[in-house]
Amino acid sequence: MIFLDSSYIKGLILKNDDYNHLSKKIKPYLKHEAKVINTTVLVEVLNAIKVNNYNRDLNELISCLMNLDIFDFLVMDDYKKSLEWFSYFGRNINFADCTIINTMINHKINRIVSFDSDFDKIKGFERIG
Repeated sequence: MIFLDSSYIKGLILKNDDYNHLSKKIKPYLKHEAKVINTTVLVEVLNAIKVNNYNRDLNELISCLMNLDIFDFLVMDDYKKSLEWFSYFGRNINFADCTIINTMINHKINRIVSFDSDFDKIKGFERIG
């Protein structure tokens, strides 16, 4: 099982994204992986496509993201725990990433596809990217 960060997904869907080539190169290696995202990733991806003139079918994109193997809908307890992580890391990891860390821990995931080096700070996590 592997978590897909928004930086990877944006790289896949936005042709002008800095990580487009690298995301496409990584994609075949994830073919047989169970894929996980959470509501934070959905929000970040949707915000990015607004700015980058995404012109494909929005409903298809949302459906694809929400129908991955696991789509973690964050609830109040998740946000509370993410705030604890935010504090624990001395605010050196942004809050959005803390929600991802929380999801990964809840689902016992230790691998993430991301171009965000902040995930390298998490002991026991492997970042692919």
